[in-house]
Amino acid sequence: MNIEKAQKYFSRITSGHFIGLLEMEVQYKDIIEKPDYFHDTFFELKYQLSTKAKAWEHEQEVRYLLIDPDRGEVLMRLWEKPKDENEGIDWRDLRAYPTIGGECFETLYLGINFDVEKKMEIIDIARKLNPEIKIYQMTIDPEAFMLKAEIIES
Repeated sequence: MNIEKAQKYFSRITSGHFIGLLEMEVQYKDIIEKPDYFHDTFFELKYQLSTKAKAWEHEQEVRYLLIDPDRGEVLMRLWEKPKDENEGIDWRDLRAYPTIGGECFETLYLGINFDVEKKMEIIDIARKLNPEIKIYQMTIDPEAFMLKAEIIES
């Protein structure tokens, strides 16, 4: 994802609510501490979300978490609908997500075990969103103990 292009979709205030990204640089460790799901604080949760095994250090990964707008934002979107359509809403399942433009996505990697039936559907959608997107199929390199990316041509 091209984060600079995506910032225009995320970093804004809408109806008094911030929609943005939380950036976390991944930390690479030999041993990862087990989470305590009953007592963990946000900082311990952040540790779990931003830590990977040392073997992946070559990726130099940065993770972005979408900051979800609260229910006030969702209510503003529902305000225009007739009242009877809003009855029976399970608020626990209701979410609001900003639209992300196709130009933000530059590269797509399909895993080695990617569902073959869905592959062409995903490729078609990706190319409609961004005709310039580079799409790669991951394969097993028979010469080495690693994966390699093979570009999928149009």
